[in-house]
Amino acid sequence: MANYAILRIEKRKAGSVTPINNHHERLKEKYKSNEDIDPERTHLNYHLVEPEGKYREKALERIEEVGAKRRKDSVVLQDVLITASPDWIDAKSYEEQVEYFDHAFEFISDRYGRENILSAVVHMDEAHPHMHLVFVPITPEGKLSSKTLMGGPKGMEKLQDDFHEHMVKKYPDLTRGISKKITKRRHISSQMYKQAAALYEHYDQILDAINAIGMIGNAKAKEDAIELLGRYAPDLAKVKEQLNSTQKYIEVLEGKLSYSDSVIQGKNAELDAKDLALYEERSKVMQLEYKQKKLIQLLEKIPPEMREELLNGKKPKERDAR
Repeated sequence: MANYAILRIEKRKAGSVTPINNHHERLKEKYKSNEDIDPERTHLNYHLVEPEGKYREKALERIEEVGAKRRKDSVVLQDVLITASPDWIDAKSYEEQVEYFDHAFEFISDRYGRENILSAVVHMDEAHPHMHLVFVPITPEGKLSSKTLMGGPKGMEKLQDDFHEHMVKKYPDLTRGISKKITKRRHISSQMYKQAAALYEHYDQILDAINAIGMIGNAKAKEDAIELLGRYAPDLAKVKEQLNSTQKYIEVLEGKLSYSDSVIQGKNAELDAKDLALYEERSKVMQLEYKQKKLIQLLEKIPPEMREELLNGKKPKERDAR
């Protein structure tokens, strides 16, 4: 399985900076919304750049310092998340993880200016180590312009390419992540994967309920089966709607692969990073397609009239009692 260096970046306007500040710097007393945070490990977090004040205040100071103009809706911070594939980063020692984030920080510092970075903090108190870094988007000409500095979609694509090039110099086992440009920006949401996986875990239970519908002389079993199907039928119907998107995405991936399956399986050619990423992505999506098809088969096993009533929120047993 390929391992990836991960960089994500978001724009922050002045009004949204304070919540980011509170999260990154662990200023909240409780984190009910994020169960991954373990307060007993927060002392392991550390800064590469420690903020000298509140993010909003320091960002506005930096903008004033360079004499840049700021509109009310200007982006005042770029919020960067840096991590790596969970299994890869988790397998490293603490010292090795520190080296990884130091190397990644070097890239951002050189590219956007150390003087513009307000904070860089590594969180060791969540499920996987990661770094949050915020910087003011000041251009080399001294202007406040996220659009100019980041360069739109093409600029973001180049950022990912350059980040991978920098990281792979020290970590040659890392692979460039699959590009949205390569896949024509079509993608499968994580929610679709989660929904299919959750339903698939109940596959046997749903099948047993369908089989119980036709039981003679056991009204209680039939009633329980209908109740269970009433819970799952709407989600099964959503999966049926989603299958088309999954299959179209598979077509996109297959059209982009430059090696046939026979070449890949026979290892007669060396895969480059792009093809490897595409091949692994296709395998992942094909597993989703398999689960979706199996779940749709369950939905279609429900008698048509009963299925229609379940999807409309009605109870078939009420019809049978009349």
